[in-house]
Amino acid sequence: MSSVVIVVIIFGSVGALLFITNPYEPPTIAVVVMDPGFGDLSLADQTNIGMQNLTHDVSVEYFVPTPYPQTVSEAEALLRNLAAQGKYDLIVAIGSKLVPALQNAAEAYPGQKFAMVGGYVDLANVASASFAVEQASFLAGVLAAFLSAQENYTSKVGVIASVEDDPMVTSLVSGFVQGVQHANSTYLLNVSVLPTQYIGSYNDTDAAQLRTYNMFILNQASVIFAPVRASIKGVRLGMLQANSSLYIVHRMPLVIGAEADQDYYGCADISHPTDPSWISTSAVPRADMAIYQIANLTLWDLFPGNQNLQYNLANGGANVTAFQYSTTYISHAILTIISDYKDSIVEGTIVVTP
Repeated sequence: MSSVVIVVIIFGSVGALLFITNPYEPPTIAVVVMDPGFGDLSLADQTNIGMQNLTHDVSVEYFVPTPYPQTVSEAEALLRNLAAQGKYDLIVAIGSKLVPALQNAAEAYPGQKFAMVGGYVDLANVASASFAVEQASFLAGVLAAFLSAQENYTSKVGVIASVEDDPMVTSLVSGFVQGVQHANSTYLLNVSVLPTQYIGSYNDTDAAQLRTYNMFILNQASVIFAPVRASIKGVRLGMLQANSSLYIVHRMPLVIGAEADQDYYGCADISHPTDPSWISTSAVPRADMAIYQIANLTLWDLFPGNQNLQYNLANGGANVTAFQYSTTYISHAILTIISDYKDSIVEGTIVVTP
């Protein structure tokens, strides 16, 4: 990362002229993310937090190719194209769905350094970051079970997710359901989980709104877990629509977010969030921590190739948020139970499967 300064002295009949030039160019990192890309209020934006934090500490530039790839095959072609240019210090793929694309590109370009945020690629030129998101969503499931069992609520919990072939999404769903079931059986809450509904897209506002409204009103869900990426915009619209009926029975349309801190997005005014938020908490993989750590190590010639860096409850790399806007309706007793569950997972007493 050190800069090279070239000093040139030219002698002439009238003396010497001194020219100082600094040809240093900051390292460049290319970042590949599936559509809808940055601005998804989810995993990509969570990663971007770490990218921006890194720029405060070291000199680095980012290249984010657009339009964003729509398919895994398009992402692989893009990764190969970037690697072929040979000018990027690091090429990053975001999201577990891109594991096979990065695997193929990294095998084809063994001299290029890659990073996989959200999955593991077992190659010497790939640094990987994996998240135990199921541990975070387990805690979210515990919360959902208790909230749905409250007075005026229905004891029904629902799940609306983005796509079924994304390992991170399915792990989030799995952990959440396990959390609901464990709390239900341990505390005899008599809570049930509705069948999971997949939108089939990371970014379908209309479908998310319709499914959210129907799950609240037709299926009588009290709490909905929504790992839906950018479709969270539709979930918010569905909450607002459902509230026109639910407020009569003194029931909030409660949602739990995922893949980024979306708590503020359930507040009445998202530009100036205050209590209460209908998004009670979010199950967050700390992609910001991962991209910062891998990129920083790479730029200091400490590239963690062939390593799978683990982010989980124990090290703070995957967790629920701090209930910033929901303590007005989440009791201290429930928060204590969630804390106890966290300790049990960290200690290994409870094992959550992806």
